[in-house]
Amino acid sequence: MTGSASGLESPAEDLLKVQDLLVHFPVKVPLIQRLISREKVVVHAVDGVSFSLKRGEILGLVGESGCGKTTVGRTIVRLLEPTSGRIIFEGRDISHLSQSKLRPLRRRMQIIFQDPHASLNPAMTIGRAIGHPLQIHGIVRDAEEVRQSVLDIMREVGLTPEDQLFDKYPGDLSGGQKQRAVIARAMILEPRLLVVDEGVAMLDMSVRAKVLELILNLKRRHGLTYLFITHDLATAKFLCDRIAIMYLGRVVELGPAASIYAEPKHPYTQALLQVIPTPDPDKRRKKILPRGEVPDAIHPPAGCRFHPRCQSVLPTCGWEGRDFIDLLDEHLSTSPKGVEDDELLGSIGEWWAEGFEAGRKTDAKDPKKLVERVKEILAKAPPAMAQAVQSVEAKGEFVIVQFRTPDKLVHTAVADRTVECLLYQ
Repeated sequence: MTGSASGLESPAEDLLKVQDLLVHFPVKVPLIQRLISREKVVVHAVDGVSFSLKRGEILGLVGESGCGKTTVGRTIVRLLEPTSGRIIFEGRDISHLSQSKLRPLRRRMQIIFQDPHASLNPAMTIGRAIGHPLQIHGIVRDAEEVRQSVLDIMREVGLTPEDQLFDKYPGDLSGGQKQRAVIARAMILEPRLLVVDEGVAMLDMSVRAKVLELILNLKRRHGLTYLFITHDLATAKFLCDRIAIMYLGRVVELGPAASIYAEPKHPYTQALLQVIPTPDPDKRRKKILPRGEVPDAIHPPAGCRFHPRCQSVLPTCGWEGRDFIDLLDEHLSTSPKGVEDDELLGSIGEWWAEGFEAGRKTDAKDPKKLVERVKEILAKAPPAMAQAVQSVEAKGEFVIVQFRTPDKLVHTAVADRTVECLLYQ
């Protein structure tokens, strides 16, 4: 199945549409810091995600731990409150519905969590846990009717012999059986949308294959639509029709699974696919892995969020003053310094960065020497970073490094997918 250039399909075919979804979590800061700075400190967990989900489709949401994919899943079923953006389910905007108005909708959208052990109440029998949603939603009140419905769904998900397992407790079941019980509990309400959050990540490989097969069988029998959240690229390739690649709260590439695996466009997608083991030695090639660590989600990079680690970075990708501070820190920690260099550059703590500027107050009689020394250090920087520097000059008692404003980053149609990367703009 393929998506449109914007990642949003025609309303007639959409079961779910997510538009510019933002989910920010406030960070507790000391009182003095709150008084000094009026800016709210937040974690940018999800920062402008858009996609749609056709009826009967499996969309994989793939990315590293901490990229925001679980937050997207929980927000879609309204376990978390969106900061802004729209969530349209079955043609209705549910972004800010009250819990009382959401309650009737919860039958049609369910979530399966990663940890089956934590998903089940250890003091509640399996039969009671699976049948509990029927009673919560007032669908079935007769105890015998509830029991029969539970036995039927247990049989369908392969939780057999159902008569014997009905009165068992979660502690009596294996990991695979617990996950089947969690799936049964979600399926008993006959939902239209299932959000599967790392649904097989904690299972043994032999059990994982059977549960994936069950997920596909349930889709065929009941016409289900899945948002399948995973960090496992091999699982996503096997299961999903389309894939959305997430990085630090953003979807950087979205398109048909087969196309993305055959020819990834975004540098981050390319890096992800390179880590998949290749059994054929003739097809193995040198892996080019991203440099550095995933940036802080409280202060994400400007422009493209992957640019500090990208091998194909451009001068217009969003270089900032803090990128220069990192370069200077590396220089000071690895290069031998003379007395003059010591006096010129000072310690890293004397430098500041704000937005696209970095600077240092200098007491030197001739600040031009510091300007020239900074230029020499920048000459050894990655070419894209060096080219992104707009100026290095003395302004009063400060020496300022000024970076150019990055180009605006938009989702671009590339072949049969959308990519958020300046390489294609």
